[in-house]
Amino acid sequence: MKKTILASAIAATALLTAPQAIAADKDFLKGKKLNIYIGVSAGGIYGTFAHMLSRHINKHLPNKAGAIITSLRGAGGTKAMNYIYNVAPQDGTYAITPNGGIVERVLLGLGKPRYDPVKMHWLGGWGEAVNSITIRKDAGVNTIQEAMQKEVILGAIGRTSSTATIPQLMNNVLGTKFKIITGYRGGSPIRKAIETGELNGWAGQWLGWKLRKVDWIRDGKIVTLVQIASKPSPDLKGVPLLSDLAKNAEQRKLLDFVAIKIADKAFVMGPGVPKARAAAIGKAYMATLRDKGFLAQMEKRSYDIDPIDGATITAHVKKIMATPKPFVKKIKKALGIGGKKGKKK
Repeated sequence: MKKTILASAIAATALLTAPQAIAADKDFLKGKKLNIYIGVSAGGIYGTFAHMLSRHINKHLPNKAGAIITSLRGAGGTKAMNYIYNVAPQDGTYAITPNGGIVERVLLGLGKPRYDPVKMHWLGGWGEAVNSITIRKDAGVNTIQEAMQKEVILGAIGRTSSTATIPQLMNNVLGTKFKIITGYRGGSPIRKAIETGELNGWAGQWLGWKLRKVDWIRDGKIVTLVQIASKPSPDLKGVPLLSDLAKNAEQRKLLDFVAIKIADKAFVMGPGVPKARAAAIGKAYMATLRDKGFLAQMEKRSYDIDPIDGATITAHVKKIMATPKPFVKKIKKALGIGGKKGKKK
């Protein structure tokens, strides 16, 4: 009898406190702001996107909380991800728009990643990253086939950056003759070197050309040899996809590893954030990506917003991290990772 009375009392208490707990959780941002971290400087593709996001997401966040952007550069974005995973409060007030390739860095052992991508909350993304190898028109190379016959000098940020590993993979798999010069501190210095004729081109995001050198595109001063994505970009009609250059199934698997960029423009929270809170932030993020005011501002800046839901990105991340170890070794060899260092500037 006493046990029955005690159980009833506990149940009654739960019924009384549950609504209060739910209400309190809905107010987890009350009097606070959402801290959004970036692993790059304030400018550039990711920095500009994050700042525009912060100006519009407040309309959709719980309690209409504002957002603060913090830049934490280092190790290709690894430093910022390490912070969100291991140091930042797991209370729903910290998120990150991580650098491209942040998942692959863990699989390949690049830098010192101290995070497990599978355990994080992938809340959605603003589109698939489209990389390209784009060079000056006067370099005298107009196709990948010609790049297999003539040397093309490309600038790169670091030996383990995709700006170096992608052309290195193409050299090893397809037989191109890209000469890769590392040591540049970002896309802007590389484009400046291309402008002066120090370099022929580079393997970077196509969006960077649209944002910084629209006149070069208009005037036909550059030519794109290949686009690196899972599907063709409307901007690059007639330009082959990297994976389409494969001559067999093995080559295609290697090329697809660097070509599919579904997780490269994502919004992420740490593994300890309660699911309900992460879901609330994810809902606000996806609503912002469809916000007319936000879209109008992004269109002015030549950003293409093509939302990808969190479930799709999560599945992609799990697939990457489940890559068999023998194939990881093949990928690392093809990317030129762990072998002889390339020439530095």
